[in-house]
Amino acid sequence: MKQLLFTLIIISILTGCKTEKQESKKGINPLPINTYFQNSELPAAIMGYSNKEGQMKWYAYGPSVWGGKDTINENNIFRIYSMTKAIASIAAMQLVEQGKIGLDDPLDDLMPEMTSIPILTKEGELVKGSKSITLRHLLTHTAGFGYDFTSSRLQSFQPDNWEYEDKPRLFEAGTNWRYGTNTDWVGKIVEKISGKNLEQYFRNYITGPLQMDATWFNVPDNLKDRIVSYGVKDSTGFNEYPRIPEKPVTSFNAGGGLFGSPKDYMTFLQCMLNYGKYEGGQLLKRETFELMLKDNLPKEVRLNYEQFDNDVMGYTGGFGDESDRWGLAWAIEANKSELFRPIGSVYWAGAANSYYTLDVENKIAIVYFTQYFPFNDKESFDFYKLFEQEVFQGFDN
Repeated sequence: MKQLLFTLIIISILTGCKTEKQESKKGINPLPINTYFQNSELPAAIMGYSNKEGQMKWYAYGPSVWGGKDTINENNIFRIYSMTKAIASIAAMQLVEQGKIGLDDPLDDLMPEMTSIPILTKEGELVKGSKSITLRHLLTHTAGFGYDFTSSRLQSFQPDNWEYEDKPRLFEAGTNWRYGTNTDWVGKIVEKISGKNLEQYFRNYITGPLQMDATWFNVPDNLKDRIVSYGVKDSTGFNEYPRIPEKPVTSFNAGGGLFGSPKDYMTFLQCMLNYGKYEGGQLLKRETFELMLKDNLPKEVRLNYEQFDNDVMGYTGGFGDESDRWGLAWAIEANKSELFRPIGSVYWAGAANSYYTLDVENKIAIVYFTQYFPFNDKESFDFYKLFEQEVFQGFDN
């Protein structure tokens, strides 16, 4: 009996800490996720959910600084990468509500520096686009812009002289889907219309009102000690990059430039669960947010995750499939397959293995953060899937 008791104590010490009381009989049974982390090579992870009562619950494993002795928590600050896109999309839709831009207005006059960028054909020729780009095209990733890691054509594009602010587009607006720099341009539109840079705009109209005080493009000096380790996983293990930014950014990337805490992002998702409403105000009208949740792709257009470069996306399986659709900020689940989120819920992720799920119908939001490359590393993604399963099937909501 003493030997059994000793073993249980050791297991308890080694188990990742949960920021809610683990002895509670209600909520998630922590054993599956605890066991997974103990058997994994993950340096640290934190995940949480918000239920229909608006309660946040957190589960934390490993230190905030790799090799440290603390336990990571929901107030630590992460590089959230493409989870920035949903916030930028809300900013754009605020301007739509105010009548300052229309979803389907041609952007030729407002953004000539964008609309003049030519299309690079499959044959390697540069041609002028014949269709106008609209805000809806940008928000749905159907404007033609890609990333190097979603297009071999862009990877190999090395012109002698290039006068444009972005690489060429890959197709006519509205004819295909390609994940790319589309939301970067959304941010530039918000700045041009509002007269504010994105840091100011977000603080004034989104992150400030929601009291997301750990979410910044340039983290204030008094918060920098909360930034977590990040790096890359390769054949030698986990190799850390410089944790604290060396200098402030002056160009604000709406597609992936934000730092933020898990608690802040959950606060943002809770506002989305309430159709844009928060205590003391409303980010968006309900009908605007409902539009963002709907499929906004042309019927003939399909998502294509196979375009992702395997050097960037460590595991191409599971994250999404071509039956899924796209709203005005995120992917829409259309096929449960091996995931556990309901059909109609929305999801997306950040490049350093962070993920979120938003199920408005059942009032459930999930966030999951690790902080390393390559994106969608199988070990990290499977941990996210396990947590998602626990949330949707393993406890009373």
